[in-house]
Amino acid sequence: MDQANFWIKVSSPRRRVLLALYWWEDRVFEGVAKFAAEQSWILDCKMRWTHAIPSLSEWRGDGIIANPGFSSPIKPLIELIESSQTPTVGLQTFGDYPFSSKVLQDHNLIGSLGAKHLASLNFKQVAFVSFADNPVEQARCNAFCRQAEESGMKCTQLTFEEFAKDPKALPRPIGLMAMNDLNAISLMTSCLDAGLRVPEEVAIVGADDTRIMCDAAEVPLTSVNCNFEEIGYRAAESLHLLMNGERTPEREKTIEPVGITIRKSTDTVAVPDPEAAIALRMIRDHFREPIGVSDIADQIDVPIRRLQSSFQKHLGFTMNQELTRVRVENAKKLLTDKKLKLEAVALDSGFSSRFHLIRAFQRSTGTTPAAYRRSIAKEPDKTS
Repeated sequence: MDQANFWIKVSSPRRRVLLALYWWEDRVFEGVAKFAAEQSWILDCKMRWTHAIPSLSEWRGDGIIANPGFSSPIKPLIELIESSQTPTVGLQTFGDYPFSSKVLQDHNLIGSLGAKHLASLNFKQVAFVSFADNPVEQARCNAFCRQAEESGMKCTQLTFEEFAKDPKALPRPIGLMAMNDLNAISLMTSCLDAGLRVPEEVAIVGADDTRIMCDAAEVPLTSVNCNFEEIGYRAAESLHLLMNGERTPEREKTIEPVGITIRKSTDTVAVPDPEAAIALRMIRDHFREPIGVSDIADQIDVPIRRLQSSFQKHLGFTMNQELTRVRVENAKKLLTDKKLKLEAVALDSGFSSRFHLIRAFQRSTGTTPAAYRRSIAKEPDKTS
């Protein structure tokens, strides 16, 4: 770079961007902040702590990333957007606001992912429980029910008031979803207070994947990861184009959720037969121990042939197949640690020796543990 261009670059004014959200999500902020750092923006995010919106007379900025809300929109923020006539990227799906461009959550996919997850767990009955009459909740609910019906499940829509009257009135086993993690934990509390077992009788899925909230729940909560950091980053990227006088490739950009973070609230398979359900839970909880099918039958105190027949009838596979599957899946996780010896992987997965691990692993996956470990070591870093 020659000296003239160097001075032009360092002396150009830094852009000032206001981050003003009706609801605050730190991961959105992290995505915006990452892009802002790349562009040397001055990011005004004081609203995160003060909840105060700057007046037009005191704010001198170049762009806004905003979510005014839809049930109780922040009027001063809307007035600022309209009066400032600066490029504004909105994160608000619903409502008629003067945004130059939008970057949005995919509410339909969020709802359908919840239903697909419950379908994968063999549920035949599911319900979406609504807490408020708002368009985000309705969009997720509609998508959840559509996907549930496509997956062959019977779906019910309930309000929280209807649900809370008598949680035990629900058919069981059943899978539930709520609009977000906070609402899902309220469902969980009501179920547990009523003496229902989560997830054995009622499996629960939330959305937002708020890690502290999900991990700290009485039963850790499974949740859809809505990809908030990507939403923030792409919103800032769109604003950058607008502030440069360029058009965004699309006026509305929808960001797909990452997927589902599975925790204990859905760590089950819906089984209508209580003996088969107990056997499945024993396999999931005790696979690391040197147990076999006869040990499980003895523990439940039922004839082994009856238990095997019931298990295969309701789940479509044998107890031995499930025991091997769970052990192999655990071994796969352990194999990501390159320092862990194969003997240790075997013992911590319920196999009596590395030989038994290798044989079961190869039958299940078509490859050896060593080859599997090499293959995952070659995979590109998906986070980069």
